[in-house]
Amino acid sequence: MRIKVNSIITLENRSQYVVLNQTNYQGKQYFLVMGLDERREVIPSNVAIFEEIFDGIATTYVEKVNDSNLMFILTQELKAQL
Repeated sequence: MRIKVNSIITLENRSQYVVLNQTNYQGKQYFLVMGLDERREVIPSNVAIFEEIFDGIATTYVEKVNDSNLMFILTQELKAQL
């Protein structure tokens, strides 16, 4: 299943995030996400950018972007879309 804006994704550690925005950069999909608590309420201090990793069959994974230069570029891309 592919990830879409306004959907909720659940990671293997059971933490949940709502997808706020997405962008394509250098052929890869990236998502601006915000964490959710147990009641599915937004945690404003828990913001991240995830890279979509699609296995080509049916499974989609995400990996948190930690590279500060890439995060800066992606932040600019995501802001431009708002």
